[in-house]
Amino acid sequence: MPAQRWLLALVATLAISPVVIALQDPATETAEVKLAPGVLDLKPSVAAEVNLPSDTAILQGFSLEVPREAKSMYLATRDANADVDLFLVRDRKAKDYADLEERAVLESATARVNETITLSDTTDPALAPGRWWIYAGSLSPEEGEELSFKLLLSFDKPPEAAKGGLPPFHDAAGLTPLRRAMDACVRLDTETSSGSGTMVTPAGLIVTCRHVLEDEQGGLQTEGIYVSFTRSARNVAEQTHIAKLVEADKNLDVALLQVVADIDGQPLEKPNFTWLPMAAVEPELDEDLRCLGYPAIGGPRTLCSISLTRGIVSGFVERKGVLQWLKSDCLISAGNSGGTALNAKLEYVGIPTEALHDPDTMESLGYIRPVSALPKKWLDKIAAGTK
Repeated sequence: MPAQRWLLALVATLAISPVVIALQDPATETAEVKLAPGVLDLKPSVAAEVNLPSDTAILQGFSLEVPREAKSMYLATRDANADVDLFLVRDRKAKDYADLEERAVLESATARVNETITLSDTTDPALAPGRWWIYAGSLSPEEGEELSFKLLLSFDKPPEAAKGGLPPFHDAAGLTPLRRAMDACVRLDTETSSGSGTMVTPAGLIVTCRHVLEDEQGGLQTEGIYVSFTRSARNVAEQTHIAKLVEADKNLDVALLQVVADIDGQPLEKPNFTWLPMAAVEPELDEDLRCLGYPAIGGPRTLCSISLTRGIVSGFVERKGVLQWLKSDCLISAGNSGGTALNAKLEYVGIPTEALHDPDTMESLGYIRPVSALPKKWLDKIAAGTK
């Protein structure tokens, strides 16, 4: 049996079964999703703590009263351990999920972890006084772990920001080479896939794999790409920013992103991200390699902590005198795509892209795109952004 190539983005249609559930036909999906028994009251400025079992897709309902004098309303999730789906209805509470889908006036089911719904007297739908209902939970639960988050309601003033602040989390002057690489290695989430990337300029340019941005039809997500950073190797990455696609090369399977806003859509005034310089010299055979990224097997929920594996440069693929691939026994898995490959000096040398797997012998070999193979125009743009 010939060896098989596995792209390393965590794509929804290839992901573990709980993600596939959300992509099944509507009839099946409706049967899977349940509304929690009972509706809870949601009061302004009082955080409702929610813990939902993960055996099936469950949405918790809350009722809330909009006062006549209110001009705007904010519904936000905080401290979520996975992306939370929100559905807003009016007139009466939902009987079941099918009824909720039919009557929801606003839905927010994205790859964003801490969602926010905003209504005012000028939005569509417009805010109106009286009784409303909000349903919150996950349409793609993970088996064996509950979904937890806080739900906040406020009027005429946004709720408090998610705790933790924005990166850089550490003083660049005091970073070890490994800590700098960890800070620069980011997680990327789109509506259909997840992967990794590397911050290469302080202004927010990110190198990743093109297929990280692909949907199941092969189209590309060009905006609304959620970026998460690692504050600590022991904790899940924190989703703090939004990026857009700047460049993509299908033949090389690489992409260049630009961070454009914080997670609430506010433009960045003076970005100063921790970034990783590219190695000036290509690695040699038998040189040590380390790979950083966010593989799916690194955590049970949508978000996971950063993972590091190590190996050596096992070989090369060169065409017409140009190095195309680094081969390595360094373990790279689904979700590692676009991440950070480091040489023995912990310099950025490559982009984990795919693995070649022999199903007969169970042998695997990782393929890493060297940063030297990036288009010259990209390299010039990156170099100009680091001066």
